[in-house]
Amino acid sequence: MSTRIYVVTDQESQAKRLIRASSQAQAIRHVAQSRFDIQAASQDDLVKLLAAGQAVESATQATEPETAT
Repeated sequence: MSTRIYVVTDQESQAKRLIRASSQAQAIRHVAQSRFDIQAASQDDLVKLLAAGQAVESATQATEPETAT
């Protein structure tokens, strides 16, 4: 599978990273792994976070398709 180099920009700090990957999804996953931890929410997590006003977000494919440059 061919790869290309993506510029991944942190929207909070504006820091940019160059990531060689086969897709945008692979590049963002690589960057996210060093910044975020993920696990399934427990019942206690849900009770605590919902009570604190945290809404449940739905992950959707709202990104624009990749364009060749």
